[in-house]
Amino acid sequence: MKIIDTFAIVKESLYSVQYDTEALNEFAKCFELWNDPIYLREFFEQHKEDLDNKFWNGISIEQAIIKTREDARLFEEEILYIAESGKTERLETLSTLFEPLSQRVIGENLERDKAKGMNRPSWLRIYAIRIEANLFVVCGGAIKLTPTMNTRDHLILELDKLKFTRNYLQEEDDDNLEFFELN
Repeated sequence: MKIIDTFAIVKESLYSVQYDTEALNEFAKCFELWNDPIYLREFFEQHKEDLDNKFWNGISIEQAIIKTREDARLFEEEILYIAESGKTERLETLSTLFEPLSQRVIGENLERDKAKGMNRPSWLRIYAIRIEANLFVVCGGAIKLTPTMNTRDHLILELDKLKFTRNYLQEEDDDNLEFFELN
């Protein structure tokens, strides 16, 4: 895994990395997949046992696809709105949407954070590194149907991407971080 670019999603507020194995940056990739009914059907069929957990109230695959697509639309709108408004409004920044991935590491330098989808309970997650109150770098996202991230390969990959991106940002001289704007 190698980061090839960092793109501005909302300039001076929300950025997203792009890995050498992907055609899109992570922010765009998440929302593209979460709106793709073919991808969602395959995902929910593969994780049917997790979806059948009583926590999700016996939701069918068809209902899960509809729920995911609606939640993704609302989630993307909310992230973009808060990223923009957080540049001038101090009471509502991306830090009000994102929370530390683990309660043990609140306030650490380059904190590993997560944001949850809007329709509660939501299985949508965006994972990012917090640089400042309204400055985040998205490094991945997932559908999380289980209580922890340590039991499913696709969630373990997201933990690896968080660690990798955090290390990448720590190694870079802050003055030399390059953020590219999407055209």
